Amino acid sequence: MKEFKFMTKNELELMPDIERMVKEGECAWLSGTSRRARAHMENKGEFPKRLHLGGRAIGWRLSEVQAWIKGEWKPEDSQTE
Repeated sequence: MKEFKFMTKNELELMPDIERMVKEGECAWLSGTSRRARAHMENKGEFPKRLHLGGRAIGWRLSEVQAWIKGEWKPEDSQTE
């Protein structure tokens, strides 16, 4: 059986390159926008693109959503994978 080890907060803070993903509900709450409005803005390049996480699951990079909220996000800053 595979053994798992949970990381402590201190261990996670030493790894700043870990990217957290947010799903639909959290993205809606953070951005204050509806799913439809975000999809429209995504198509126009005005909101970070959603990523397919597997199956039907989608998510957004928290760092990109936070940058969008601050008005600092640009489409060219998005990571594609």
